[in-house]
Amino acid sequence: MSLAESVSVAVKRQTAVTQSVDATSTKPARRVLTRLERAERFWGWVMVLPLLIGLLVFYFVPFLQNIFYSFTDLDQFMHWTTFNLDNYRDLFTDDDFYSAIFNTLFYVLVCVPISLTLSLLLAIGLNQNIRGKALFRTLLFLPAVTMPAAVAMVWQWLFNKDFGLINYLLHFFNVSAIGWLSDPEVVRLSVSIIIIWSSLALKIIILLAGLQNIPKSIYEAADIDGIGTLRRFFCLTLPMMVPTLFFVSVMSFIEVLQIFDVIYLMFNRSMVENDTMTITYLFFKNAFYLQEKGYASAITVVLFIVTMLITLIQMAIGKRLKVA
Repeated sequence: MSLAESVSVAVKRQTAVTQSVDATSTKPARRVLTRLERAERFWGWVMVLPLLIGLLVFYFVPFLQNIFYSFTDLDQFMHWTTFNLDNYRDLFTDDDFYSAIFNTLFYVLVCVPISLTLSLLLAIGLNQNIRGKALFRTLLFLPAVTMPAAVAMVWQWLFNKDFGLINYLLHFFNVSAIGWLSDPEVVRLSVSIIIIWSSLALKIIILLAGLQNIPKSIYEAADIDGIGTLRRFFCLTLPMMVPTLFFVSVMSFIEVLQIFDVIYLMFNRSMVENDTMTITYLFFKNAFYLQEKGYASAITVVLFIVTMLITLIQMAIGKRLKVA
Protein backbone atom coordinates (compact mmCIF):
# COMPACT_ATOMS: atom_id res chain seq x y z
CA MET A 1 0.00 0.00 0.00
CA SER A 2 1.39 3.41 -0.95
CA LEU A 3 1.85 6.32 1.44
CA ALA A 4 -1.05 8.24 -0.09
CA GLU A 5 -3.41 5.29 0.34
CA SER A 6 -2.33 4.79 3.96
CA VAL A 7 -2.98 8.45 4.72
CA SER A 8 -6.41 8.26 3.05
CA VAL A 9 -7.41 5.21 5.10
CA ALA A 10 -6.25 6.85 8.31
CA VAL A 11 -8.20 10.01 7.54
CA LYS A 12 -11.38 7.99 6.89
CA ARG A 13 -11.01 6.10 10.17
CA GLN A 14 -10.44 9.33 12.07
CA THR A 15 -13.51 10.88 10.43
CA ALA A 16 -15.65 7.88 11.39
CA VAL A 17 -14.46 8.01 14.99
CA THR A 18 -15.13 11.74 15.13
CA GLN A 19 -18.65 11.30 13.79
CA SER A 20 -19.41 8.56 16.29
CA VAL A 21 -18.12 10.70 19.15
CA ASP A 22 -20.17 13.65 17.95
CA ALA A 23 -23.28 11.43 17.70
CA THR A 24 -22.71 10.20 21.24
CA SER A 25 -22.10 13.66 22.56
CA THR A 26 -25.21 15.05 20.87
CA LYS A 27 -27.44 12.37 22.42
CA PRO A 28 -30.11 14.21 24.42
CA ALA A 29 -29.72 13.90 28.15
CA ARG A 30 -32.55 12.45 30.18
CA ARG A 31 -34.85 15.23 31.28
CA VAL A 32 -35.30 15.64 35.02
CA LEU A 33 -38.95 15.64 36.04
CA THR A 34 -40.25 18.66 37.87
CA ARG A 35 -41.98 18.41 41.20
CA LEU A 36 -45.39 18.85 39.60
CA GLU A 37 -44.68 16.15 37.01
CA ARG A 38 -43.54 13.71 39.71
CA ALA A 39 -46.72 14.40 41.67
CA GLU A 40 -48.87 13.85 38.59
CA ARG A 41 -47.12 10.57 37.85
CA PHE A 42 -47.51 9.43 41.46
CA TRP A 43 -51.25 10.20 41.61
CA GLY A 44 -51.70 8.65 38.18
CA TRP A 45 -50.35 5.35 39.50
CA VAL A 46 -52.50 5.71 42.62
CA MET A 47 -55.63 6.08 40.47
CA VAL A 48 -54.73 3.12 38.26
CA LEU A 49 -53.68 0.88 41.17
CA PRO A 50 -57.21 -0.36 42.10
CA LEU A 51 -57.78 -1.49 38.52
CA LEU A 52 -54.40 -3.23 38.40
CA ILE A 53 -55.12 -4.99 41.70
CA GLY A 54 -58.54 -6.07 40.40
CA LEU A 55 -56.98 -7.46 37.21
CA LEU A 56 -54.36 -9.30 39.24
CA VAL A 57 -56.77 -10.80 41.76
CA PHE A 58 -59.74 -11.59 39.53
CA TYR A 59 -58.05 -12.33 36.19
CA PHE A 60 -54.35 -13.19 36.25
CA VAL A 61 -54.29 -15.25 39.45
CA PRO A 62 -57.39 -17.34 38.48
CA PHE A 63 -55.92 -17.76 34.99
CA LEU A 64 -52.70 -19.22 36.40
CA GLN A 65 -54.69 -21.34 38.85
CA ASN A 66 -56.77 -22.71 35.99
CA ILE A 67 -53.63 -23.72 34.09
CA PHE A 68 -52.33 -25.48 37.20
CA TYR A 69 -55.65 -27.27 37.84
CA SER A 70 -55.72 -28.52 34.23
CA PHE A 71 -52.87 -30.88 35.16
CA THR A 72 -54.66 -32.25 38.25
CA ASP A 73 -57.66 -34.44 39.10
CA LEU A 74 -59.48 -31.58 40.82
CA ASP A 75 -62.85 -32.65 42.23
CA GLN A 76 -66.01 -30.81 43.28
CA PHE A 77 -64.51 -30.05 46.70
CA MET A 78 -61.43 -28.41 45.09
CA HIS A 79 -59.14 -31.25 46.22
CA TRP A 80 -56.52 -32.84 43.99
CA THR A 81 -54.07 -35.70 44.46
CA THR A 82 -52.20 -36.19 41.17
CA PHE A 83 -50.31 -33.86 38.80
CA ASN A 84 -49.90 -35.23 35.27
CA LEU A 85 -51.01 -34.91 31.63
CA ASP A 86 -53.96 -37.31 31.88
CA ASN A 87 -56.55 -34.57 31.30
CA TYR A 88 -54.98 -33.56 28.01
CA ARG A 89 -54.56 -37.19 26.92
CA ASP A 90 -58.22 -37.85 27.66
CA LEU A 91 -59.25 -34.61 25.99
CA PHE A 92 -57.64 -35.39 22.64
CA THR A 93 -59.23 -38.85 22.62
CA ASP A 94 -62.71 -37.61 23.58
CA ASP A 95 -65.29 -37.75 20.79
CA ASP A 96 -67.36 -35.03 22.48
CA PHE A 97 -64.39 -32.68 22.31
CA TYR A 98 -63.99 -33.14 18.56
CA SER A 99 -67.74 -32.71 18.07
CA ALA A 100 -67.61 -29.49 20.08
CA ILE A 101 -64.63 -28.27 18.03
CA PHE A 102 -66.45 -29.02 14.78
CA ASN A 103 -69.64 -27.26 15.89
CA THR A 104 -67.76 -24.21 17.16
CA LEU A 105 -65.75 -23.87 13.95
CA PHE A 106 -68.98 -24.28 11.96
CA TYR A 107 -70.53 -21.36 13.85
CA VAL A 108 -67.36 -19.30 13.33
CA LEU A 109 -67.16 -19.95 9.58
CA VAL A 110 -70.88 -19.30 9.05
CA CYS A 111 -71.72 -16.56 11.54
CA VAL A 112 -68.66 -14.30 11.37
CA PRO A 113 -68.66 -13.57 7.60
CA ILE A 114 -72.44 -13.23 7.38
CA SER A 115 -72.78 -11.03 10.47
CA LEU A 116 -69.87 -8.86 9.36
CA THR A 117 -71.33 -8.39 5.87
CA LEU A 118 -74.84 -7.67 7.12
CA SER A 119 -73.54 -5.26 9.77
CA LEU A 120 -71.55 -3.30 7.19
CA LEU A 121 -74.47 -3.09 4.77
CA LEU A 122 -76.88 -2.02 7.50
CA ALA A 123 -74.39 0.53 8.84
CA ILE A 124 -74.02 2.00 5.35
CA GLY A 125 -77.80 2.17 5.04
CA LEU A 126 -78.18 3.88 8.41
CA ASN A 127 -75.47 6.35 7.44
CA GLN A 128 -77.63 7.69 4.61
CA ASN A 129 -80.11 10.54 4.90
CA ILE A 130 -83.28 8.46 5.03
CA ARG A 131 -86.59 9.13 6.74
CA GLY A 132 -86.96 7.43 10.12
CA LYS A 133 -83.21 6.89 10.49
CA ALA A 134 -83.33 7.32 14.27
CA LEU A 135 -86.14 4.76 14.59
CA PHE A 136 -84.26 2.19 12.49
CA ARG A 137 -81.12 2.70 14.57
CA THR A 138 -83.10 2.15 17.76
CA LEU A 139 -84.76 -1.03 16.45
CA LEU A 140 -81.47 -2.50 15.26
CA PHE A 141 -79.82 -1.74 18.59
CA LEU A 142 -82.51 -3.45 20.68
CA PRO A 143 -80.89 -6.93 20.59
CA ALA A 144 -77.82 -5.50 22.36
CA VAL A 145 -79.89 -4.48 25.41
CA THR A 146 -82.26 -7.46 25.46
CA MET A 147 -81.79 -10.14 28.10
CA PRO A 148 -80.48 -13.43 26.65
CA ALA A 149 -83.24 -15.35 28.42
CA ALA A 150 -85.90 -13.22 26.71
CA VAL A 151 -84.17 -13.68 23.35
CA ALA A 152 -84.14 -17.45 23.86
CA MET A 153 -87.85 -17.56 24.75
CA VAL A 154 -88.81 -15.57 21.65
CA TRP A 155 -86.71 -17.69 19.30
CA GLN A 156 -88.00 -20.91 20.89
CA TRP A 157 -91.50 -19.77 19.99
CA LEU A 158 -90.48 -18.70 16.46
CA PHE A 159 -88.71 -22.02 15.82
CA ASN A 160 -91.39 -24.23 17.38
CA LYS A 161 -92.28 -27.04 14.98
CA ASP A 162 -96.00 -27.23 15.83
CA PHE A 163 -97.12 -23.61 16.39
CA GLY A 164 -94.06 -21.46 15.60
CA LEU A 165 -94.44 -18.34 13.49
CA ILE A 166 -91.77 -19.37 10.97
CA ASN A 167 -93.42 -22.70 10.17
CA TYR A 168 -96.79 -20.93 10.05
CA LEU A 169 -95.48 -18.59 7.35
CA LEU A 170 -93.85 -21.47 5.46
CA HIS A 171 -97.21 -23.23 5.42
CA PHE A 172 -98.53 -20.59 2.97
CA PHE A 173 -95.80 -21.65 0.52
CA ASN A 174 -96.74 -25.35 0.86
CA VAL A 175 -93.57 -26.10 2.85
CA SER A 176 -93.92 -28.81 5.47
CA ALA A 177 -93.11 -28.05 9.10
CA ILE A 178 -89.40 -28.01 9.88
CA GLY A 179 -87.99 -29.15 13.21
CA TRP A 180 -85.71 -26.17 13.66
CA LEU A 181 -84.65 -27.23 17.16
CA SER A 182 -84.85 -31.01 16.79
CA ASP A 183 -83.79 -31.94 13.26
CA PRO A 184 -80.00 -32.62 13.25
CA GLU A 185 -79.75 -31.36 9.67
CA VAL A 186 -80.99 -27.85 10.43
CA VAL A 187 -80.31 -27.35 14.13
CA ARG A 188 -76.90 -25.77 13.49
CA LEU A 189 -78.53 -23.40 11.03
CA SER A 190 -81.07 -22.39 13.67
CA VAL A 191 -78.35 -21.63 16.19
CA SER A 192 -76.40 -19.69 13.55
CA ILE A 193 -79.44 -17.51 12.80
CA ILE A 194 -79.79 -16.62 16.48
CA ILE A 195 -76.08 -15.86 16.84
CA ILE A 196 -76.09 -13.63 13.77
CA TRP A 197 -79.23 -11.77 14.82
CA SER A 198 -78.06 -11.15 18.38
CA SER A 199 -74.58 -10.00 17.33
CA LEU A 200 -75.57 -7.43 14.71
CA ALA A 201 -76.36 -4.50 17.00
CA LEU A 202 -72.94 -3.81 18.50
CA LYS A 203 -71.17 -4.36 15.17
CA ILE A 204 -73.50 -1.89 13.45
CA ILE A 205 -72.74 0.78 16.06
CA ILE A 206 -68.97 0.33 15.70
CA LEU A 207 -69.06 0.26 11.89
CA LEU A 208 -71.39 3.26 11.79
CA ALA A 209 -68.90 5.20 13.89
CA GLY A 210 -66.14 4.20 11.47
CA LEU A 211 -68.20 5.34 8.47
CA GLN A 212 -68.90 8.70 10.05
CA ASN A 213 -65.17 9.27 10.55
CA ILE A 214 -64.54 9.15 6.78
CA PRO A 215 -64.16 12.75 5.52
CA LYS A 216 -67.12 13.86 3.42
CA SER A 217 -64.76 15.76 1.13
CA ILE A 218 -63.59 12.43 -0.30
CA TYR A 219 -67.10 11.52 -1.39
CA GLU A 220 -67.65 15.04 -2.76
CA ALA A 221 -64.52 14.69 -4.88
CA ALA A 222 -65.73 11.28 -6.06
CA ASP A 223 -69.07 12.79 -7.10
CA ILE A 224 -67.27 15.50 -9.05
CA ASP A 225 -65.19 12.86 -10.84
CA GLY A 226 -68.35 10.91 -11.67
CA ILE A 227 -67.43 7.76 -9.73
CA GLY A 228 -70.37 5.37 -9.40
CA THR A 229 -71.79 4.08 -6.13
CA LEU A 230 -70.43 0.54 -6.44
CA ARG A 231 -66.96 1.67 -7.44
CA ARG A 232 -66.95 4.27 -4.68
CA PHE A 233 -67.75 1.55 -2.15
CA PHE A 234 -64.92 -0.76 -3.22
CA CYS A 235 -62.34 1.96 -3.95
CA LEU A 236 -63.06 4.45 -1.15
CA THR A 237 -65.33 3.18 1.63
CA LEU A 238 -63.99 -0.35 1.99
CA PRO A 239 -60.25 0.55 2.06
CA MET A 240 -60.84 3.30 4.63
CA MET A 241 -62.91 0.94 6.78
CA VAL A 242 -60.17 -1.72 6.99
CA PRO A 243 -59.05 -0.84 10.59
CA THR A 244 -62.63 -0.83 11.87
CA LEU A 245 -63.53 -4.02 10.00
CA PHE A 246 -60.41 -5.68 11.36
CA PHE A 247 -61.35 -4.78 14.95
CA VAL A 248 -64.93 -6.00 14.47
CA SER A 249 -63.76 -9.26 12.88
CA VAL A 250 -61.41 -10.01 15.79
CA MET A 251 -64.20 -9.26 18.25
CA SER A 252 -66.60 -11.48 16.29
CA PHE A 253 -64.21 -14.44 16.20
CA ILE A 254 -63.66 -14.30 19.95
CA GLU A 255 -67.39 -13.86 20.61
CA VAL A 256 -68.44 -16.87 18.54
CA LEU A 257 -65.62 -19.09 19.82
CA GLN A 258 -66.95 -18.50 23.34
CA ILE A 259 -70.66 -18.87 22.51
CA PHE A 260 -72.57 -20.47 25.36
CA ASP A 261 -75.79 -18.70 26.33
CA VAL A 262 -77.63 -19.52 23.09
CA ILE A 263 -76.96 -23.25 23.49
CA TYR A 264 -77.68 -23.29 27.21
CA LEU A 265 -80.95 -21.35 26.99
CA MET A 266 -82.36 -22.73 23.74
CA PHE A 267 -81.94 -26.43 24.45
CA ASN A 268 -82.53 -28.70 27.41
CA ARG A 269 -79.59 -30.63 28.82
CA SER A 270 -80.78 -33.81 27.12
CA MET A 271 -81.08 -32.03 23.76
CA VAL A 272 -77.51 -30.69 23.69
CA GLU A 273 -75.85 -33.47 21.75
CA ASN A 274 -73.14 -33.70 19.15
CA ASP A 275 -75.07 -31.46 16.75
CA THR A 276 -75.14 -28.36 18.95
CA MET A 277 -72.50 -28.70 21.68
CA THR A 278 -69.79 -26.02 21.69
CA ILE A 279 -66.46 -25.92 23.50
CA THR A 280 -67.75 -23.65 26.24
CA TYR A 281 -70.80 -25.85 26.80
CA LEU A 282 -68.53 -28.90 27.00
CA PHE A 283 -66.57 -27.08 29.70
CA PHE A 284 -69.79 -26.25 31.55
CA LYS A 285 -70.98 -29.85 31.31
CA ASN A 286 -67.77 -31.29 32.76
CA ALA A 287 -67.32 -28.62 35.41
CA PHE A 288 -70.84 -28.48 36.86
CA TYR A 289 -72.68 -31.62 35.74
CA LEU A 290 -69.97 -34.26 35.78
CA GLN A 291 -67.87 -32.47 38.46
CA GLU A 292 -64.63 -33.13 36.57
CA LYS A 293 -63.13 -29.72 37.20
CA GLY A 294 -59.56 -30.63 36.27
CA TYR A 295 -60.73 -31.93 32.92
CA ALA A 296 -62.87 -28.81 32.44
CA SER A 297 -59.83 -26.62 33.18
CA ALA A 298 -57.93 -28.41 30.41
CA ILE A 299 -60.77 -27.58 28.00
CA THR A 300 -60.53 -23.87 28.82
CA VAL A 301 -56.75 -23.90 28.35
CA VAL A 302 -57.16 -25.40 24.87
CA LEU A 303 -59.88 -22.85 24.08
CA PHE A 304 -57.56 -20.04 25.19
CA ILE A 305 -54.75 -21.33 22.96
CA VAL A 306 -57.06 -21.65 19.95
CA THR A 307 -58.46 -18.15 20.52
CA MET A 308 -54.98 -16.67 20.93
CA LEU A 309 -53.69 -18.33 17.74
CA ILE A 310 -56.64 -17.13 15.67
CA THR A 311 -56.26 -13.62 17.09
CA LEU A 312 -52.52 -13.56 16.30
CA ILE A 313 -53.21 -14.71 12.74
CA GLN A 314 -55.81 -11.98 12.34
CA MET A 315 -53.40 -9.38 13.72
CA ALA A 316 -50.72 -10.47 11.26
CA ILE A 317 -53.20 -10.23 8.38
CA GLY A 318 -54.37 -6.84 9.66
CA LYS A 319 -50.81 -5.48 9.71
CA ARG A 320 -50.26 -6.60 6.12
CA LEU A 321 -53.49 -4.95 5.04
CA LYS A 322 -52.45 -1.69 6.71
CA VAL A 323 -49.06 -1.81 5.04
CA ALA A 324 -50.65 -2.52 1.68
